[in-house]
Amino acid sequence: MELIFKSEKSLENIKKIRSFLLSDKWMAFLFAFAGLFTTLSALFPGKQIEIKGTLVFVLIIGACLVISDDIMAGLAPFMLTSLIAIKCYDSFDVFMGYKWIFVPVVFCILFHFIAYKGKWALKGELLVPMVFVSVSILLGGLGFITLKEYFSLTSIYHMLGLGFAMVFVYLMFHAHIKDNTEYSLSELITRIMVLTGCFASFMVISYYLININTVLETKSTLVMQWRNNCSTILMIVMPFAFFAANRKPYATVLGFIFYFAILLTGSRGGMVFGSIEIVMCIVMYMLYDKRRRLAYVIICGCFLFGFLIFSRYFMSFLGSTVDRLFSAISGFLMGEKNEVRTIHYARGINDFLNNPIFGTGLGYMGNRDVHASKEFALCWYHCEPIQIAASFGIVGIAAYMYQFIRRNVLLWRRTTLFNITVFLSYISLEFMSLVNPGIFCPLPYLLMVTLFFVVVEKNEQASKENRNEDANQNDF
Repeated sequence: MELIFKSEKSLENIKKIRSFLLSDKWMAFLFAFAGLFTTLSALFPGKQIEIKGTLVFVLIIGACLVISDDIMAGLAPFMLTSLIAIKCYDSFDVFMGYKWIFVPVVFCILFHFIAYKGKWALKGELLVPMVFVSVSILLGGLGFITLKEYFSLTSIYHMLGLGFAMVFVYLMFHAHIKDNTEYSLSELITRIMVLTGCFASFMVISYYLININTVLETKSTLVMQWRNNCSTILMIVMPFAFFAANRKPYATVLGFIFYFAILLTGSRGGMVFGSIEIVMCIVMYMLYDKRRRLAYVIICGCFLFGFLIFSRYFMSFLGSTVDRLFSAISGFLMGEKNEVRTIHYARGINDFLNNPIFGTGLGYMGNRDVHASKEFALCWYHCEPIQIAASFGIVGIAAYMYQFIRRNVLLWRRTTLFNITVFLSYISLEFMSLVNPGIFCPLPYLLMVTLFFVVVEKNEQASKENRNEDANQNDF
């Protein structure tokens, strides 16, 4: 923007606008604006309001990237866009009717990279593991999959999105996320993730209020097509509420609200792994946040006391989710043929045994007789370890294991509260990926994980530089 507006007053105004795009006031406006779209979509189902909301917010992301030289200005609208978009089920053909929108968005992205040049370099502790994973993805299905399946649009998108395109994003984050002296990068990420969790909870609660008559009649959880995606996002952001409590103790309550919102979605995976996650959050923060142990004990005690009082009503309300959960578990253990995931897991193991080196590849659609995936969606195995083994074989298993180990080494080398937060967020996504596509969705899940690890690396680098400066000052 400095190339267009050169006067001192204009530059000062641009600086103020850029600061505003990272402010709480702007995020509150985005929250309210996004809430308008999601509420109207719940009030008027079938009107495709959520699609229009997604497109509007995509344009907002583009505008933020043009105005601001800080790529983080696009993160809050991106997270809200992701939440609006989870309601756009099976809408690929509808979105293609608006494909013209990609022209201004691509222009905005290119403008940002060209006008606000970053220092690109092949660096980053996780670069090599990500390259190994990317290579294994490209090799997936070698000698097995047909050329038509391999080069299908769906296959190419996921191969690049999970592979070398994400490597590019990783390097781009390293180049364009600035070591800003005006704010803490960890705190900004935390604010945006807490905002995301609050909005996801708002989506769930507002949906219940809009359908309150059905809730009172059935005395049970509502059916939400978007329950698994909403639960996944809430699980990713939940630990950041506990991290925010490091400065604002009341934020701990938000972590419990996110958990209850997960339960209200009716997601079976969210119920199981969200329960494990919140216990992990409580235990980890009680261990490492020593100054607030008493606050955690009091808050947890209050919630536990409330749960014991209302447990009978609470469990009755969640009964349908519990029934579906035990039905799925018994179906899996008994090998029932009508349990989709049981068949998927068996198919995945069989596909691996038949193609142990490179697997069947992401574009393989031979299992659509089990579950017909929607347009532009892969034929998921619905379990990350089985997906890796079946799609990429032994080569993929080795690459993904190496990446998993390197990620955890990075996180636990310095046991800061932020690193613990990222670990809890990342491992929760891995949990959810045991029963859903999860981390195999490039947008938003893998991109979020990539961003978190870049911030961890930048924090570590900044810590090293500060130690070196202190050492030099002492020497002097």
